[in-house]
Amino acid sequence: MSIMYRYPRVYDSVTNIIHGNNLRKRYQIIADEIGEDKKVFEPGCGTAMVHSFLHQGCTYEGWDLNSRFLAYCGKRGLRVFNKDIFDFAHYPECDVILLCDVLHHVIPEHERLVAGAMEKAKKVIVSEPARSIKPPRLFAPLLAGFAYLFGDYDGINSHFNQLKWDYDEAKLRHFFQCLGSRKTVKIGWDMIAVFEA
Repeated sequence: MSIMYRYPRVYDSVTNIIHGNNLRKRYQIIADEIGEDKKVFEPGCGTAMVHSFLHQGCTYEGWDLNSRFLAYCGKRGLRVFNKDIFDFAHYPECDVILLCDVLHHVIPEHERLVAGAMEKAKKVIVSEPARSIKPPRLFAPLLAGFAYLFGDYDGINSHFNQLKWDYDEAKLRHFFQCLGSRKTVKIGWDMIAVFEA
């Protein structure tokens, strides 16, 4: 587990630096798409950054396996649990499922996660980086070493699988369309897709 995933405040700070103003725009678009008075469920919630953007009357539940992130969310009074995001049978009743920056962590199971979520909610919103993180073969070990110490290594999923995320904007848009998204929006290097039953 990298430093980012050991210290939730470091994770939030680094995420804000990397995304800049686009992070706020991303969460505002997601919150507007959710609307008011909805039951929101976020498997792979991390530090639950989206929570502070939700509209009035929304309830929130998050699942993650990072105990440090869960403790951080718990101190803020959020309803979060240490549960496996692939445990579809036990997903809570909800109106909207959010998958923010989760798919590239669970590759090659990313399609199964979206399909499982779509069976459990009327609306699924996905946000992922629209860029390849697949390094040239020569640099893969160096990049992996950096990630293990400082980068996007969550300590749960294989970082070598994560390096298979090879979705630039065109590929990611196509991937979302093949899964049935009704809308895609590009914000910075992220792509937001909305799926509805």
